[in-house]
Amino acid sequence: MKVWLKRFGEAYWRFLETDEDTDTVLRETKLWWLPYAVSGAILLILMGNSFF
Repeated sequence: MKVWLKRFGEAYWRFLETDEDTDTVLRETKLWWLPYAVSGAILLILMGNSFF
């Protein structure tokens, strides 16, 4: 868990301090899966709300 928080913090500061491409930052910090996880979670929440 500590490693993931460190990587997320590194990616966050690189987004704020540099003009690097988003895909490049996520790939270099090994967080390339983050947009897929967030969009999947949102999709599951929306589907759950509509079916139940």
